[in-house]
Amino acid sequence: MRFNTHTIMIPIVYLITASAFTTNAGPPKNIREPAVSGMFYPGSADELKKVVDGFLKAAKLKEVNGRILAVIAPHAGYTYSGQVAAEAFAQLKGKPIDTYVIVGPSHRIAFDGISVYPKGHYKTPLGLVEIDAKLARDIIDMDEMIRFYSPAHAREHAIEVELPFIQRINEKAKIVPMVVGSQSSKAIQVLKNVFTHILSREDTVLVMSVDLSHYHPYNEAVKLDKAGLAAVEKLDAKEFAEKVNAKETEVDNPAGIMAMLMATKSLGGQAFLLKYANSGDVTGDKSAVVGYSAVMVVLPPKEEIKLNDASREELLKIARSSIEEYLDSGSIPKSKPQNSELLKNSGAFVTLEKAGNLRGCIGYIQPIMPLYETVSRAAIAAATQDTRFTPVSKEELKQIKIDISVLSPLKRIEDVSEIEVGKHGLIIRKRGYSGLLLPQVATEEGWDRMTFLQHTCLKAGLPTDAWKENADIYVFTADVFSE
Repeated sequence: MRFNTHTIMIPIVYLITASAFTTNAGPPKNIREPAVSGMFYPGSADELKKVVDGFLKAAKLKEVNGRILAVIAPHAGYTYSGQVAAEAFAQLKGKPIDTYVIVGPSHRIAFDGISVYPKGHYKTPLGLVEIDAKLARDIIDMDEMIRFYSPAHAREHAIEVELPFIQRINEKAKIVPMVVGSQSSKAIQVLKNVFTHILSREDTVLVMSVDLSHYHPYNEAVKLDKAGLAAVEKLDAKEFAEKVNAKETEVDNPAGIMAMLMATKSLGGQAFLLKYANSGDVTGDKSAVVGYSAVMVVLPPKEEIKLNDASREELLKIARSSIEEYLDSGSIPKSKPQNSELLKNSGAFVTLEKAGNLRGCIGYIQPIMPLYETVSRAAIAAATQDTRFTPVSKEELKQIKIDISVLSPLKRIEDVSEIEVGKHGLIIRKRGYSGLLLPQVATEEGWDRMTFLQHTCLKAGLPTDAWKENADIYVFTADVFSE
């Protein structure tokens, strides 16, 4: 059976223990203890900090214009691949990321499925890393192929070796560890759906823990690895599959890479190779090497969408009908819009008002979906998932007025004097906290610039003066219209 965008069946020859994939393996321990500390990386906290910080300091940063959707990083011992991994993680430092979904292959346990660690913590010498339990549960609930299977995580190093880098770039980071046991066509599609869902969250990034070819002579390994990376740089899933089928490239998690290429390309991503090397470059022994790469996938900022009256009217109808259908059937409408400009990716917020009072407001900051889909999903979420309010009922919907704010791309600013009250919305991010206020809020409340900054800090759960030091401040504009 050949490996392509529809079918994949790759033998994983490095697995050393076989076990059935079951759902009754028992609940996870609250803390997953380190399995390869002192082997793959230093076992001392002080030495580990020194080593990781040294790798990160030596990394060459690439200018990023847009949101980082995913990175590829290796998972060998730090002596061999640490610097390559640092090239990927250094790009993530300082970015507005709360959760890192780490996807790796299963080296020690053969099982059919995808295992997600659902709650608790992973531990390294640097301390505990919290599992994003809500996102983990959301992922598990997406398909019957996804379960928690504790043996897949117990000794697996592909997740663990990435953690010290994450801990050093973001001390408040949360993670979702995913171990891929199945390399089937179904696994590819399930993972692609999961990744698309994950990337709808602006505060989440995919970390693909992947090594390349194993134990070929140096020149042969370089040829194999470069062939696969050429397809990855183009986000070309078909070409990647063809090269794997023809044994012209190798990776240890082909299903994961295939799904990542498909998901990020569908969102409009662009891939960049940050660094390639192999173990022979470090040890000097080029007789049998292992390949490593650092890759970054970025979603470029989109041009501001200026809607005509027909598109505005259609969006408002989409918002209301989406809520109506969801309240009736629990399903999200799938019909395409009549106006083609609504097919362009854009961020948007949907605000619900009842008798002049806020009744719900949820949206997407980044342009990761077509505008009509962004509005449809945001409208449903505003009506049913805004935790400040009880869900909207079908009877109540008749009394609700819908406002839509279509967002421009975000612009990071260094000087708050750039903020124009009445024109700009604000996002403030600091130490893992984030707050957003739409442009119209400052106008409606009669705030000046300083008050706007203070209230955005409060929205983030920060002190009112948190914007003054080590905060990331973004402005955006919005096309606002209502029923």
